[in-house]
Amino acid sequence: MSVARFYNVTVVCEGPTVDGTLVRVVLAARQAVTADAALAFLRQQARRIANGLDPGPGAGWAPRGTLTPVWSPDPDVPTRLRLWCHTPQAQKAARERLLAGAEFRLSADDFSERYTLRALPVPVPPYRRPPYRPQPAHILPRHAQPPARSRRRRHRKPRWIDRIRLRLPFPFRRRARERYAPR
Repeated sequence: MSVARFYNVTVVCEGPTVDGTLVRVVLAARQAVTADAALAFLRQQARRIANGLDPGPGAGWAPRGTLTPVWSPDPDVPTRLRLWCHTPQAQKAARERLLAGAEFRLSADDFSERYTLRALPVPVPPYRRPPYRPQPAHILPRHAQPPARSRRRRHRKPRWIDRIRLRLPFPFRRRARERYAPR
């Protein structure tokens, strides 16, 4: 029997400040229902970080010819993140790890900062039905109770007629008296 899980996904950047203190900044966080949704979110964030740190030559905001690719012997953070995004074997291994219930963590560090992409499976407790508690016999459910008695008065003349009677000319008073007379 498989265990129901959801996944806490976080993207964190760690780096030193001018004082030398280490600062952690959460760049993105989400709860995913499936492992595939968690990995899709991590891929999206990895591409976002890589494009923010190292935009390609075709970036829309830079004039043509401003940015040119440069070769480097050791891969930097954007290269590692793009490599993880575009390698099917790495994606399959991450998915299997999450489905097995283990944490997936991808760290890419540079000389100044470290980017950590993490998905943590959290088991969902099974649904338990609350215990049945029968109601006492003398208490009926709301839909089975008789309707409440109305407290309205029936066939009374309105109170405002008494106030108007003094102000109306004589023929109107007689009509009002006839109309609202008790029967």
